[in-house]
Amino acid sequence: MACALALTGCGATETDTDRAARDGILLVGNGTDPKTLDPHLLVGLPEDNIVRALSEGLVVQDPDDSFKVRPGVAEKWSHDGEFKRWTFKLRKGAKWSNGTPVTAQDFIFSWKRALSPELEVEGAELLHVIRGGRAYNHGEIEDFADVGVSAPDPHTLIVEMEGPTPYFLPMLASTNFVPVNRSAVEAGGAVDSRTNRWADAGSYVGNGPFLLSEWKLHDYVLVERNPQYWDAQNVRLNAIRFIPIEEPEAEMAAFMKGKLHVTSTVPVDAIPELRKTRPDSLYTDELLGTYAYVFNVEKKPFDDPRVRRALALAIDRDVLIEEVMGGAERPLGGMIPPGMADYEAMDAPQSDLAEAKRLLAEAGFEDPTDFPQIDLLINRMTRHRRIAEMIGAMWKQKLGIEVVIREQNWKDYLDSIAEGDFEVARSGWVANYNDPMALLDSFESDSLSNDMNWRNADFDALIRQARNTADREKRLGILQDAERLMLKQQPLIPLFTYSQTYLVDPRVKGWGHSVSGNHVYKFMSLASN
Repeated sequence: MACALALTGCGATETDTDRAARDGILLVGNGTDPKTLDPHLLVGLPEDNIVRALSEGLVVQDPDDSFKVRPGVAEKWSHDGEFKRWTFKLRKGAKWSNGTPVTAQDFIFSWKRALSPELEVEGAELLHVIRGGRAYNHGEIEDFADVGVSAPDPHTLIVEMEGPTPYFLPMLASTNFVPVNRSAVEAGGAVDSRTNRWADAGSYVGNGPFLLSEWKLHDYVLVERNPQYWDAQNVRLNAIRFIPIEEPEAEMAAFMKGKLHVTSTVPVDAIPELRKTRPDSLYTDELLGTYAYVFNVEKKPFDDPRVRRALALAIDRDVLIEEVMGGAERPLGGMIPPGMADYEAMDAPQSDLAEAKRLLAEAGFEDPTDFPQIDLLINRMTRHRRIAEMIGAMWKQKLGIEVVIREQNWKDYLDSIAEGDFEVARSGWVANYNDPMALLDSFESDSLSNDMNWRNADFDALIRQARNTADREKRLGILQDAERLMLKQQPLIPLFTYSQTYLVDPRVKGWGHSVSGNHVYKFMSLASN
């Protein structure tokens, strides 16, 4: 598509965003380069943002209400009344970008791949709600025919659950459940290999409203309108260019110079002035998310819960939020942020220096100089560094513990986390659906999302019990018990809620607000003036 080529101004006053708006090209600040565009291997928003344009699941998130869904590949669905058996009717006009039909068997192949033990998919636990999903994922059964997914015909998909799952529909809007094209994956290498290159530009076959056109590292990822998409006639954008700009100051400057229609964030210090000068462009989304520091509990002295608890009690969340975050976030005491329906979020504890010192002494560190220097891992971003510097200063001033901040780019940071190459690290979660399980299942002993390496049989038993409890009130009570048990062991320090403040050009229509940080590009358009 010619309009997707270089966007250089054609006049002294015309900006990149002016010309792009006229050509129907959305310019989006993506924060950083994506590590992968394979839906099964992505773990962060920089990847998720792009894959949502390229692939579509059975349902899509409602742009007006993050807790609701609209039809995607499935045009209708039903359940057995107990939410234990779901039937989806797929639309016959759904096609892959190569023109072949999207069928129920494509979803079976894709979910089998996502649950493959060899692929080691972080987030595979989302599919554990399917009968036999967990057992297959952990090699306890080898025949995928024993997993509760079947296709009596090409356009009917039946899903049998482990237990009552009334929240299954919003789960399906997650990229973990989108289909991947079997022929493309097989052409790229072994189906269950993490080195399979099928998702590169030039070989990507998707079923979403856009197709992958170019991927230039450190420059941009370009997606263009997919003419094979079942609803292509209602897709208003011609293309989207995702541009990686890591530093908020640089991203904001690009927006002000007319090089971006949307940023991923803004500098905290700039928010007061932006409220005065750009109120029509400044957006804030209160996300269902948790910003936290995690411990690698397999490394000493962080294998001792008393040490972990002491470090948590030395942090003053109120000061941190006021001085570093600009007061937009709320302090957290637990993993589950406020806003989860019918669930009581835990209050944040007050800083308690005396108890912190007592716990350290009990753990064998009565003299703070005996405590080893802490290696604190963060991914490169001004906000993360400022938070790390303040928490490091609190640990130094209050407990006498030295901290060295190790800052890495997004890809290397993800690799370090996955390989367990950290002692304490910045982390964060944003729920894809409105249920505590969306965050708590990451702490199961066998979850590949359990970066802390924390294991507790009682916690695992409570999560399994919750999955098989139909009564909502009882189920939420069980999850509350699980969260309290986990927090007593302190494998992480919840710090504050996530909110995303960013800039959106007023010409962007249909952007909406989201509690998950996700947006649905098929509903967007650009005004030309």
